[in-house]
Amino acid sequence: MPPHPGATSASSCPPPPTAAARAAGRPDGPARLRPVLVRYAPLAVLSAAAGLDAGGVAVLNSALPSMGAHFATSAQSLSWAATGYAIAFAGLLLCGGAMADRLRQRPVLVAGLMTVAAGAALAFAAPVFWMVVAGRVLQGAGAALTLPAATALLTAVYPDGPMRSRVLGVFSAAQAGCYGAGLVLGGLVTSAFGWRWLFALQALAAAATVVGAMRWLPVGARDDRARLDRTGAGILVAAIVLLVLGADLASRPGGGLLAALTVLAAAVAGCLWWRRGRSRGGEASLLDPGLLRVNGVRTAAVIAGAFYFCVTGSLFLLPLYLQQVRGMTPASSGLAILPVSVAVTGAALLSGRLMKTRGPRPLLMWGILLTAGGVLLWCTAGAHSAYGGAVLAGLCVSGFGQGLAFPALVATGLRDVPGDAHGTASAATTTALQIGSGIGPTVLAGVAQAIGGTGPHALSLPGLHLAYAVAAGFLLLVGLPAGARLGAEARAA
Repeated sequence: MPPHPGATSASSCPPPPTAAARAAGRPDGPARLRPVLVRYAPLAVLSAAAGLDAGGVAVLNSALPSMGAHFATSAQSLSWAATGYAIAFAGLLLCGGAMADRLRQRPVLVAGLMTVAAGAALAFAAPVFWMVVAGRVLQGAGAALTLPAATALLTAVYPDGPMRSRVLGVFSAAQAGCYGAGLVLGGLVTSAFGWRWLFALQALAAAATVVGAMRWLPVGARDDRARLDRTGAGILVAAIVLLVLGADLASRPGGGLLAALTVLAAAVAGCLWWRRGRSRGGEASLLDPGLLRVNGVRTAAVIAGAFYFCVTGSLFLLPLYLQQVRGMTPASSGLAILPVSVAVTGAALLSGRLMKTRGPRPLLMWGILLTAGGVLLWCTAGAHSAYGGAVLAGLCVSGFGQGLAFPALVATGLRDVPGDAHGTASAATTTALQIGSGIGPTVLAGVAQAIGGTGPHALSLPGLHLAYAVAAGFLLLVGLPAGARLGAEARAA
């Protein structure tokens, strides 16, 4: 693979080889090291950029109970630290995808990283809980720029072929590793210094990634296509935000009527966007409706939404179970959840290799079954059960399933999509993912609170079991039929 332009100038004048190297017919150590850096440093920077999203979510998992106690908020109100992030991410992700396809990708990536850092600074200084939520919303907006740009740069730097499959596996595994590091770091930092310092670390990580991006990533190509339909973009963003808000309202006592009106408004906005996108030819739509007719994009979006409803919602509740029911500290609960990340990392690396010979469909199906099965195992965990039983087994099984499915989801969402639309296609899949991530915590927290706990802000064990069962059941009912249709259409083609 030829190096990108920025790397070419850095490597065009290597130092002269030593006499021993000339005699042996090989370059000296630094000259050998340079091509390795040119080849893999972009992957490291892009993985770090994407890992900020996974790590940023994970570091809060272990800190949420402490944050809730500090601000005296219920579990469902506390879920807005995750839901506010997901709403901004889901609502603006297609805008980020359009920018990644139309503008130079590296400036978009850097702008997103700087926005993530600004949101972390706001949450760090927040005197009230709603300012933490505001900071998380700002971080979600930054991630909406960062992830599509990172994906577009990844596919540009590493062209299609065996290398692409390996890179996707490493890319997913790195995000899983960041998630695991976030779980441990979140608990340790919260126990030692308090939850605020987690946001300080996020700001520093974003700044360091900006430095790496400026050093190792190409600027990217600009595509001066038709002017973006801003009205249609606003309608689509409104539809996504109203959908997540409606799900949140539906999970709250007495919110049924308002939730129904909100979801109806979301449906109307979605219909208006669809009709507008089909009727206007002079302006580019934020998301081409024709892209949703591509089987891979549509299937990846459906499975991603159901998958992350289950995964994000259940992992939001697990630290509450470990700390409120089992009495663990934030540090110990973070360490207790770490095996899920180890399992995801190993399975993602394996999935990247298996995709070359098996294709994404069997990996998706097994990933769904194992993830749902692992979450169902938590329904058997009691208040005094041994950690090495249902809790650990569920973490390992569900983590292995997630690792199998993640690279396959990315590959499915990009299948049969032109290269100049990879940013938007990736954004479509990730938008569905973030809709599931936004709905999952608040809905499942509402389900868990339906069976009261021992205190005003505590969850009961039966309520947690019910929420885990709902999460796994939803994934199986939605994900398995979608994966089966993918296989049937592939055989028909």
